[in-house]
Amino acid sequence: MTPEEINIPLPHLTLAAQAWGPADGFPVLAFHGWLDNAATFERVLPALLARPELPRLRVVALDLPGHGYSDHRPPGIPYHFVDMVPEMLQVADQLGWERFMLLGHSMGAALATLIAAVAPERITHALLIDGLGPISAKQEDACTTLKTSIRQEARLGEKQKPVYATLEEAVQARLGVGGISEQAVRSLVSRGVQRCQEGYTWRADSALRVKSRHYFSEEQVRAFVKAIECPVLALEAAQTTLEYWRDLIRDRSQLVRNIEYVVLPGQHHLHLDDPEPVAATLAAFLNQHL
Repeated sequence: MTPEEINIPLPHLTLAAQAWGPADGFPVLAFHGWLDNAATFERVLPALLARPELPRLRVVALDLPGHGYSDHRPPGIPYHFVDMVPEMLQVADQLGWERFMLLGHSMGAALATLIAAVAPERITHALLIDGLGPISAKQEDACTTLKTSIRQEARLGEKQKPVYATLEEAVQARLGVGGISEQAVRSLVSRGVQRCQEGYTWRADSALRVKSRHYFSEEQVRAFVKAIECPVLALEAAQTTLEYWRDLIRDRSQLVRNIEYVVLPGQHHLHLDDPEPVAATLAAFLNQHL
């Protein structure tokens, strides 16, 4: 099963995406994690869409702004997390989708959480992999957060992206960051690098690494979570190394009125490392709720 490469023009930038499944299938908008790309779904979606008992799906897996093959924001325009919420609704408009499903991993799951909260009339289901709502911060840290962001942004021009002589060197560099299998890394790197004169470097915009200027408080995040009306499937990676994040997601999940919470073996990229259990869980949920 091979996805269709598409481009989605918005008024201010063009986003790249991989489209899976028949054009008349039930619409699903899919979002990857921070510094990943649409290839994060290239193993789980074939396993999911191949199930004969599942209703036909049309999944558009995006490269979010600044990631993969999508446009970067202009110099000096920061990456505010919340800016992606209206942008993703614009994407759905461009695709002609009035009502659709959300699928997200990590940061993509946080994005899906906010979209489901602010546009409940458009979102039918939310499938969240190792994430529920964005990172929050204490109100008293707001000043320090903004100062740090300003300093990092001012230094952007001083930093150069790493360059790797071969694609294999890029794979090994990514393999050393976080718990993720080599096969999963190769999927992400294949879409995440570009050729340069000396070899290969990352496609992702360096500005994505600048600390956000502002974070929601936990109380604000919980207000978004409470506002979700659609059925939600939340998948937790059992071997996550971030225990505080796992506990926070579990705590937030208690606020969702219609949620199925499932713990599966694996680390943060469980849908890439071992896609079959994830696909089976997604299919069981969709067969029940579609």
